[in-house]
Amino acid sequence: MQNALQIMSDSGLLQTIIMAILTVVVIPLINQGHKSAKTAKTANAYTTLDKLAEGAVAKLATEYDMPSGVKHDQALQNISTQLAKKGIKSIDTQDIDMAIEKAYQYFTSLDTKAQAKQSEFNDGLANADKESQKAVTTVPEPNVEAKSEVAEPIKVEASADPEQDSLDKLRIAIASAQKILAEKEQAQGGDKNA
Repeated sequence: MQNALQIMSDSGLLQTIIMAILTVVVIPLINQGHKSAKTAKTANAYTTLDKLAEGAVAKLATEYDMPSGVKHDQALQNISTQLAKKGIKSIDTQDIDMAIEKAYQYFTSLDTKAQAKQSEFNDGLANADKESQKAVTTVPEPNVEAKSEVAEPIKVEASADPEQDSLDKLRIAIASAQKILAEKEQAQGGDKNA
């Protein structure tokens, strides 16, 4: 057998056979293993992304007064930060957006306490807005013209001193303004601090 290997080696046939085996069998196996490793690494990265997105969406679901856009931006930032800490750089913002949407769709398909509370919060906001609008429409507009007609004009006799005339006019204007404010307060219920 050693003699046969020596003959094949001397003729170059052994090298040809070894190259053929490497080209046909070994190199494709190495490439397949490399692709599998990349695929597994990518799959693990996206599994991690999905878990981070679910966690971020679940956490932000309890922030009832935060607008949806702000929640999304905060989730995007948190997930990007956590991926960077884990050394995962192959996932872009668009993939993170899709993972957030996927997690959001998952959580909205569930009947969770957070969803019930968010719905209750939204209903309360809507009712408060309706009541506020009703209150605004039922407050009567002050009729300044009618009040000024009711108010008796204060007559001031002209004096020889122009400075005194200016002071008197200023006092009259202040008195008229105070009278209008008093009438307005009385129309609103008399509470000055309201």
